[in-house]
Amino acid sequence: MTQLVVASTLFGAATAAAAVDAGLLGPRDRERVLLVVNNSAAPELTLALDEVPGAEPVLSRFDRVVHLTPLVAPAHPSDWRPDPRDLPMLETLLRRYWDLGDGPVELVCESVWVNPAQALARVFHAAPVTVYADGLMSYGPTRDPLPLAIAQRLTRLLHLDLVPGLQPLLLSEHGIDTAVVPNESFRAIIEEIAAGSATGDAADDRPAAVVVGQYLAALGLVSRAGEAAMHSRMIQAAAKAGAEVVRFKPHPSAPPGMVAPLLDAAAAAGVELQVVDDPLPVEVMLVRSPHVAIVGCFSTALVTARTVLGVPSVAVDTHSLLKKLSPFENSNRIPITIIDALHRDGSAYGEPGPLQHLVDTVAYCMQPDTLAPRRAEAEATLAAMSDDDRLRYLTVPRLSALGLPGGVLQGRLAGTAASVAKKALSHPSLGWIDERTQSSELRRRLIRRLRG
Repeated sequence: MTQLVVASTLFGAATAAAAVDAGLLGPRDRERVLLVVNNSAAPELTLALDEVPGAEPVLSRFDRVVHLTPLVAPAHPSDWRPDPRDLPMLETLLRRYWDLGDGPVELVCESVWVNPAQALARVFHAAPVTVYADGLMSYGPTRDPLPLAIAQRLTRLLHLDLVPGLQPLLLSEHGIDTAVVPNESFRAIIEEIAAGSATGDAADDRPAAVVVGQYLAALGLVSRAGEAAMHSRMIQAAAKAGAEVVRFKPHPSAPPGMVAPLLDAAAAAGVELQVVDDPLPVEVMLVRSPHVAIVGCFSTALVTARTVLGVPSVAVDTHSLLKKLSPFENSNRIPITIIDALHRDGSAYGEPGPLQHLVDTVAYCMQPDTLAPRRAEAEATLAAMSDDDRLRYLTVPRLSALGLPGGVLQGRLAGTAASVAKKALSHPSLGWIDERTQSSELRRRLIRRLRG
């Protein structure tokens, strides 16, 4: 059997390599091919993961490397949607182009619910599919339903144990097994990369912190000015953590022009700002030299640093971002929830049990159809939550639409809701109620309550 391992980032490929070292991808009696996907916004301007200096330790875990991005160009890999009629032809052509032979192929990929991973699963129509998750989204619900032809071929979910004791929800509706990629294996890969790559900060023994930028403005989550202000607050938090040097690592997908406003913030905080222009994962920098903290918003790097590398982490602006996140089912909601719950002062979610209940409940509210069997658990969790926690991690309109504790039809708000409904029904047009409710489903519930 030939194993085709699909990776779009060096961090993801390192996770897969750690799974290889841990024996989770089977014995070495099979050819293991790394299929590199350059999924950046401008692939022609960005290094593919196998072109990044220092990537050799990861690449050494595979027999050879092939590429998808130049093959489907000028289409972007995420826009590659083969016509169903072309699938048999494409399988024949790709087998020959990548020299995969005529034998069985196993597909190991990241996000099989989106392209290009889903397209590859459609092309290799008989391949068993193993999914590996390299970040906090593995603890959340599957974003989009999978076609039955792919779902019935799922074998396992492999994931890093980023939050010890927390169980992933990703693909759980399909009843597949999960397996943990040992943190020691992942750290060993990172240490190999660090040992074989150049470093320019080893001689500087001043206390340093890393600030990890994200591309929230590009995703439409905040304005560019808001993101610059957030990064400034991260620099202040790094200084408060004891840093004299702040190493700012912009997100690889972030647009240019985000650094200039940070110089003033660093001067005001009394720290030296160093912008890190290094395509290697931030974890490599944390291994190369000691750091007093890593600061960010909801980057997975906060938990890899905290759990795998033992570096203290600081989260900034998670609460405000939870309030701005829209729509409610936005897949970033679970990572933000986890980071906020782990880092807020006086959090009740420092233990795996309470955190699991919180994450499962937020996930249910994001995807109530997919996770329908978890409704009773969500109701019990919400009933036991404080008002502050419910308002922090969920929204009244969402709870109302789902008829869950904390919604407007619950408790002391029921009378107000009924009053609104009565007035609405007496109005010549039911459009009046739409201005006072935020959900068509809530409107239907109010009318049914009044009439029945």
